[in-house]
Amino acid sequence: MTKDEMIAKLTPAIGDTAYGKELIAALEATFDDADKKYGQDALDRLHDRLGFLEYYMKRDAEMGEEAKSAAEADKLAIVKKAAAALQ
Repeated sequence: MTKDEMIAKLTPAIGDTAYGKELIAALEATFDDADKKYGQDALDRLHDRLGFLEYYMKRDAEMGEEAKSAAEADKLAIVKKAAAALQ
């Protein structure tokens, strides 16, 4: 998949949100890193974000920070849509 193909898949899936636009920009900026030793492709990066967001969502909920937990849950939903679009 080329960078343009990746952007074309992600934009309709998540491009209508601020976090989605930020995520697309980050994936676009690191697209060529997959060629480097131990480089990750876009799907690998999304899976990493899923793990981090799930952790922080649970941690914030346990600490009673419901607003932060809800914000993380919203981001998590966007990353899941992005991963589904690239599969």
